[in-house]
Amino acid sequence: MTDDPDAGDDDWHYAPAKSLRGALQRGHGAAGAWAATHPVAPDLVLECLHRDYRWDRQVDERTVFLARLVLDLGLSVDPVVDQVRAGRKTGYDGNRFGQAVDVLATVALAHVPAAADALRQYVGEGERWLDVLHTVVGTWPRAWWDDLAPIVAGRAADAAREDVAALEEPWLSWAGRDRRIDVLLERAQPSFDWQCPSRLHHDTPVTALLGLLADPDAAPGTLSAVLHEFARHRDPEPRLLDVTDPLAARPDVQRIGLFPVLQKLGPRTTRHARQWARDPAHPLWWRAVVTLAEHGEAVDVPALLAALDHLDSDTDDWCGYDALARGFARLGVAEVAPRFRSLWRHSPHSYERTSYLEVLLALDPDATRQELPEALSDCESDVRLLAAQHAPLTGEVRRQLVRLRDSAIEHTAVRAAAALRLASE
Repeated sequence: MTDDPDAGDDDWHYAPAKSLRGALQRGHGAAGAWAATHPVAPDLVLECLHRDYRWDRQVDERTVFLARLVLDLGLSVDPVVDQVRAGRKTGYDGNRFGQAVDVLATVALAHVPAAADALRQYVGEGERWLDVLHTVVGTWPRAWWDDLAPIVAGRAADAAREDVAALEEPWLSWAGRDRRIDVLLERAQPSFDWQCPSRLHHDTPVTALLGLLADPDAAPGTLSAVLHEFARHRDPEPRLLDVTDPLAARPDVQRIGLFPVLQKLGPRTTRHARQWARDPAHPLWWRAVVTLAEHGEAVDVPALLAALDHLDSDTDDWCGYDALARGFARLGVAEVAPRFRSLWRHSPHSYERTSYLEVLLALDPDATRQELPEALSDCESDVRLLAAQHAPLTGEVRRQLVRLRDSAIEHTAVRAAAALRLASE
């Protein structure tokens, strides 16, 4: 980890997972639980606010975790506000702006006026005001943002049409309220000229479609359209497996849409998957591994263990373990429990931690339940949900469940699970 928080995105690394800094970077519940009951250097939290440490920003969660740290430590929101004000439309900032906006919007739910006021002010003055507007609309109750309409109307002429989703809030609520907003919405009306890629093949018999797929000279566009037809508009067709291997050998296999068709076939591909799974270099290797994890039998455990070894050999990627975890849990492969316990602690890819917890609950339930109290503070809402449902009901766990139940920043499903657990005991 570099000591310079403004260093380039390639100049840092995750701190050791067993350290408080490393656990905070990973959004691990152990760090959240510690911060809730012990003094923590504010700089450690500000680091995580300043830099987005998520492995995959599309799926990994951090917002509630970071907002809770701000609230638990009683931190001033001023550094986060400054981070928002520094946001610009041009140049890559590592999502510093977006993360700061998300955290402020969530902190505001806990009735922190400085957080709400800063975002409301930014909508009226800031450069990336539409991004902030859409965040607060998606986070706050309507009564908190509805009165921003006049401010937005005054800036509507400067809004780019591609930044406005006319069929979503707040625009649905504000349509007809101010002519300046209506003009913007007229410019932003979506185009409906999209046509299904497979429209020319909707009435083509299956045998003819299979013939097109078997043609070695077929254009990529034709193959893509036919595969789209099978994936979206036809019943699962086992005869597709007769043409799968030559299609998989094509250099453009990633683009023509073969994988959704195989996924739709589900367990029908198991016999073929056993062949594809033998070679990690095979273009369908991972699709085969997922199929065996979902539908395989005890005979497929060695292939899944080999796949687990293969993922472990790539130290630059943390993705894919979740699919294997579900397979090992389903097949009862207890020997992998220590490896997933290590992943639970070390992986920065927090989205997959739910599957690690599920496999550990299935394969090593007694030891895993003892770790669930700290999982109540994890960054992933699904992890907190599992912990709320299964953590041993000690006095401390009950206190944490009350906290989750009553938290203004917690996800609805987690609050409901905490309430149900408390009411049932």
